[in-house]
Amino acid sequence: MLWCLLLICAQFWCIGVSSALECANDPSKDFNLSMLSHRNSSGHWIAQVKLNHKAGSNDTRPWEVDINHATKKCENIDSISILVTLTAPPASETVASISEETARIPGEPAGIPGEPARIPADYELIPELGYYKFHTSLKTWHEALKVCEEEGGHLAVLNSEREAKALGIFWDRNPKFGDTEQSKWAHVGFHDSYKEGEYVTIFNKTIVESGYATWYGNDPDGGTNQNCGMASRKENLLADESCTYKTGFFCEIELP
Repeated sequence: MLWCLLLICAQFWCIGVSSALECANDPSKDFNLSMLSHRNSSGHWIAQVKLNHKAGSNDTRPWEVDINHATKKCENIDSISILVTLTAPPASETVASISEETARIPGEPAGIPGEPARIPADYELIPELGYYKFHTSLKTWHEALKVCEEEGGHLAVLNSEREAKALGIFWDRNPKFGDTEQSKWAHVGFHDSYKEGEYVTIFNKTIVESGYATWYGNDPDGGTNQNCGMASRKENLLADESCTYKTGFFCEIELP
């Protein structure tokens, strides 16, 4: 199947985007990129970037396109900049599951060490961060951990404020699941089951070492009764809760 995608049509002080699709003239090329600029009949300068991509039968996932634009006025001159990030998954899209050596809560099923798993179609790519899925089915923390591993990933580990904010889109799409309180939280991959007050990720790094340790309100405040990690609605601030508390959860698959 041959895909042709017109990515950008940017005009002076206005933007237009075309979705017209056509077949490439040279089907022997898997990938080519062309640029064209011209002035139209109304006097506007138009810049176009065109991508031709030939997808084979093994390409099971679409390419991801992220478009950002900004305008600025300097000394009575209006300018616009457009940044397009296009992410093409590798032809053989696999990731390694959590290995046998990965630290886990005592008593947790080990899964199948080192077995590669295809990225499921319902995982969503966030460019430069990873593949994510938000489960609205209510599970305990340990149950959520197992579900993520069975899907070839792991319970999501937040490594930065950027990642925490990026996952806010999943909250927007799921305003309610379970009861009102359950809808405010989601399990993520950290805990203090080894030593009270020492919060580590499922990869046995402290949350500070992992890059994100921003807590919700007065948390952590649960003592020995609350040893598993959660994230708050929208902002994904960290909190501790009982490991048996049932709510939704984030799964993550790392970028290859």
